[in-house]
Amino acid sequence: RVFVTSALEDGTRRQLHCLDRDTGQRIWMREIGDDNPEITSALTGHAASTPVTDGKHVVAFFGNAGLVAFDFQGQLLWHHNFGEFESELGIASSPIVVGDQVIQVCDHDGKFYRTFDSFMICLDVATGRQVWRANRRGLERSWSTPIVVPAGDERPELIVNAEEALRGYSPDTGDLLWQVRGMTGWVTPSPVYAAGLIFATSGKDGPLMAIRPGGKADATSTHVAWQHKRGGPYVCSPLVYRGRLYVLNEFGVLNCYRASNGERLFRQRLAGKFTASAVAVAGHLMFTNESGRTYVLAAADDFRLASENQLENGCLASPAISQGKLFLRTEQHLWCIAKPGGK
Repeated sequence: RVFVTSALEDGTRRQLHCLDRDTGQRIWMREIGDDNPEITSALTGHAASTPVTDGKHVVAFFGNAGLVAFDFQGQLLWHHNFGEFESELGIASSPIVVGDQVIQVCDHDGKFYRTFDSFMICLDVATGRQVWRANRRGLERSWSTPIVVPAGDERPELIVNAEEALRGYSPDTGDLLWQVRGMTGWVTPSPVYAAGLIFATSGKDGPLMAIRPGGKADATSTHVAWQHKRGGPYVCSPLVYRGRLYVLNEFGVLNCYRASNGERLFRQRLAGKFTASAVAVAGHLMFTNESGRTYVLAAADDFRLASENQLENGCLASPAISQGKLFLRTEQHLWCIAKPGGK
């Protein structure tokens, strides 16, 4: 199965599509009506959040239209409306599944517009029952998606990259455990984790930081392994692959660092403007620009362009890889690319 979201331009109807991963045939589509869609931008739209699945349930977030869950047959399991979100550029943080629970970050400018304060919520993925809700009062306009990382001998930590700081929470209770200050007020890139380090960045031209999990309270002075104060991308999430950290900004400037110490290995400009985040597979990296051109690089300490490929229409969505198939979503199509026979 492949799940994608869409919406009418005015946001009054949001859709979740279920497709057969081998044929592309649409199996079902479910629509959620919304008479009062949130403000958004042309780049964000009303269906920017990526749906998430645990193989039994699929959950999608649609801002004012709510958080909704279906089973694989398309039966509605539950639907929660959280209120009217206020953000000049729309809502884009995606839900994540942690065990048998789903977590959604709901940061927005509610404090300014006086609707409701930002928060994070954890629900039972099968029933929609609330497990916990964490107040994030005073935090605004984050479009980043959280991750869960190990923290030594301690229990895993829920990592949220957002306004002015990277924060670690308990995924069991929603309690704030620590924070590392230094992010900007505009945070879109999601954090990534590898080899005991969390890599976080923010725009515009904000910092790039490598942070050790397991901090206490304000961990800014104790848990930053290394950092670069400038060069953070506005939209694209970083990528860690085979010991290297790749950071691409919207103007196509690609920096490659040694992940362990922040040493820059190379800097290269790719043509075009970039919104999609990169993916890696089989010793190669893929960077897709807004015109639908994908640059394929060999994973190495220097810049090695292996190939370029052009698809019809523009592309803002990050690719997905599953069982030997590459899925690319452009403005008007969903593409599946694989070797003959799908191997």
